[in-house]
Amino acid sequence: MTGLYLHIPFCRAKCGYCDFASAAGQEEFIDPYLEALAAEAGRYRSLSGSFDTLYIGGGTPSLLSPAQLTRLFAITETLTGPVALLKESTVEANPESLDAEKAALLKRAGINRVSLGLQAGQDRLLKRLGRIAMTADFLRAWKDLRAAGFHALNADLMCGLPEQSPADFMEGLNLVLALKPEHVSLYGLEVHEGTPFGRQGVKEEPEAAAEMYAAAAAALAKAGLERYEISNFSLPGRESLHNLNYWDQGSYLGLGPAAASYLDGERRANVPDLAAYLSELAAGRAAPAEHRETLTGRARAGERLMLGLRRTRGIELTDDIFIEFRPEIERLLEAGLLERAGRFLRIKEDRFYVSNAVFREFV
Repeated sequence: MTGLYLHIPFCRAKCGYCDFASAAGQEEFIDPYLEALAAEAGRYRSLSGSFDTLYIGGGTPSLLSPAQLTRLFAITETLTGPVALLKESTVEANPESLDAEKAALLKRAGINRVSLGLQAGQDRLLKRLGRIAMTADFLRAWKDLRAAGFHALNADLMCGLPEQSPADFMEGLNLVLALKPEHVSLYGLEVHEGTPFGRQGVKEEPEAAAEMYAAAAAALAKAGLERYEISNFSLPGRESLHNLNYWDQGSYLGLGPAAASYLDGERRANVPDLAAYLSELAAGRAAPAEHRETLTGRARAGERLMLGLRRTRGIELTDDIFIEFRPEIERLLEAGLLERAGRFLRIKEDRFYVSNAVFREFV
């Protein structure tokens, strides 16, 4: 399977926790950006028709106007062919920039899956996060998507937020469950240097977040949404195919600043700087790379192991992996962080929240 990712680095406001390559208040660059994106896509015409999934993320893709979205899909189809024929096509959206017109446009364009950001169920917490949309906006946008005919919707939620109680978290989760989502993504707060929260000195609360994770997993399972990856839950058969391809170390092409690609064993990431990206493409040159490397041997096996362990089923413990990482695997098994299930090696369910301690062993 091969995935195509398009990065839209624009948003109306930068959330306090956001560490993604995105910029607020730069909408005047959207049209030049689409031209640059078209130029970058043109360099990969040889891959046309080889993609199975599409994911348009950001930033806030739904910030684009209807005309700009139409242009974006025209660019996309130079590589994918008709979007409606792909196995899966996802667009990320925020409620404040998604209305009934755009929901209908996405549906007509062939998009079959939308990921809508909520993050918390209380307006006071949303304001603390720097979000523009409040809970009423989320509910309206969700209704617009259902009315447009979408039957594969994801809701994003966060836990371990500043001033968030367990009761707050469960209230937000229950708000989402009442909407009968096909998919829920749940993320613990991570505070990165350079973000608004980082500058404010906001601290992570891993213990509180871990308790919320555990409560969420139980409530989601009761609602029929099973955990299939560290942060993702879905109804049976509604897993994100695009993301599953990442975790299976499949091939993918990323277009736009900070977008990553993995093709023919080479990993490449574009520079995150929007101005540098625009200037290079406008000059007829390739998108500038921040780094590129070809993974071989232990490095490639270690990445395959880390990605596979993100899934709840784990990864099949093949001879090459066991021989290469036997000391690390045995140490983690003894520490109670990993367990074996037949031929599969997986992180224990009650240790998912400390998964980074496992991943570090295989770098």
